[in-house]
Amino acid sequence: MKRRIATVLGGILAAGLLSMPTAAAEDPPDRPDFKAPFSCDQTWAMFTYGGHGPDDGSQEQKRIDMQWTEGETEGAAIVASAGGTVSHVEPGGVHIDHGNGWFTQYLHMKDRVPEGTEVGQGDRIGAASNVGTGVVHLHYQQMYDFDGNGYPTEGNQGPAELVYPVIQGKEYRLTPENGENLKSTNCDGDGGEPEPEPEPEDTTLAYTGDKSIANGSEATLSAELRTKDSDEPVEGREVSFELGSEDGGGAVQTCDGETDADGTASCTVEVADQKLTDDGTVPLTATFAGDDAYVKSKAEADLKLQHMEGRSYGLAAEVPLPLLPLSIDPTPDTGTLRTAEAESLGPECAEGVNAVVLNADALCAEVAAKVGPSAVTSTATVADVSIGLPGLPVVGVSGLTSKSTSSCEASTGSVELELTVAGTPVEIPDTPGFEVDLGLAGKLVVNEQIPVDGADKGLTVNAVHLTTLAGADVVIGSSTSSAHDCA
Repeated sequence: MKRRIATVLGGILAAGLLSMPTAAAEDPPDRPDFKAPFSCDQTWAMFTYGGHGPDDGSQEQKRIDMQWTEGETEGAAIVASAGGTVSHVEPGGVHIDHGNGWFTQYLHMKDRVPEGTEVGQGDRIGAASNVGTGVVHLHYQQMYDFDGNGYPTEGNQGPAELVYPVIQGKEYRLTPENGENLKSTNCDGDGGEPEPEPEPEDTTLAYTGDKSIANGSEATLSAELRTKDSDEPVEGREVSFELGSEDGGGAVQTCDGETDADGTASCTVEVADQKLTDDGTVPLTATFAGDDAYVKSKAEADLKLQHMEGRSYGLAAEVPLPLLPLSIDPTPDTGTLRTAEAESLGPECAEGVNAVVLNADALCAEVAAKVGPSAVTSTATVADVSIGLPGLPVVGVSGLTSKSTSSCEASTGSVELELTVAGTPVEIPDTPGFEVDLGLAGKLVVNEQIPVDGADKGLTVNAVHLTTLAGADVVIGSSTSSAHDCA
């Protein structure tokens, strides 16, 4: 068959024959105006071979093979020669029911349209190939159901009978010895081209979730996906979130969400676990991967990582004595703890401080932070203190505890102690900033509470703060706590 097709095609191309419309022979009724089954203005060679036609031994064939004379037949568009419904699709083949008993069949195609497709004349139904045969070409035939029994769904035999094809007004009765070229006037359909895929629409993705997260607590991440030009929400698309980065030394935590009718995708990291950096931020990346309808997009943000700071010490003093100035650095001193994790600082307690005008026993300091939720507590304790500055009555303190606690919700402070002035007990109310009268030469404040600058929440609690006109400054039991990047 391959040699015969090639030989006949060569003769047709050499002859340069073009079919001219002629009057059709007597026809079954209501024949559609069948056009060429290939694209407008293309010229294809039509031919046949022995045994290709009816079984009555006639030389005139009712089945036609076709190849494109001007281009590559492989992949060339095959179109409906008349409008109708795709009634059956088989490997390489498409059958079209044109109504009123008329059918056409197209074989050896690829990329066929699905069964049930409504097609108009000239609409693409597949592409020429060699499916089921060794030679790339199109097999075409027309059939009529003379008995009204319908057309079979499989095979070429059945109640619908082969008829001599009439294409563009001319009936063809080809033989193996003669073929013809045919130029298509099938120009009213979709041009034989597949429906162009729409260009995917540009999108924008904006992060809308938590701006501040806390270790040990859940973090809600969300982003809004919208079209770039029309600013319409994009529904039913997955957005992936990444919290943190390996460069930051912490874990990369992920979750996915699907956009709702408002274009918002949300998901939750159940327990945030991120490292605290110098700038206190955690990178967040939200990604829409894109699909056939929408272009990919990405949003990036730096989320604040809630963190705590705290410091406490037992005693600090500056006393400008005339002959021997006294300077005592904070003792013992935790230093500043800055953390977003559960962590604590607790230096060794100091047994005592002994100076000419100041003596103290058993001084301790500690800072402890926790997560889930995040909070920090600073505590200072001193067993006994005696302060005897020139020109002032002796001040005695015992059983001192100073405490400051901060979270993103609030800061609180408290003091416990027993106080005597010149040996006389002083009743201390549960009121911050209580001042004890020492006369004009000095000022004594119990439970001094000072907000921490630059913190969302923060408080410094000095259990006892003594100052004099001569420049002395003594702090007993200081505790500071603060919360940062809360919102």
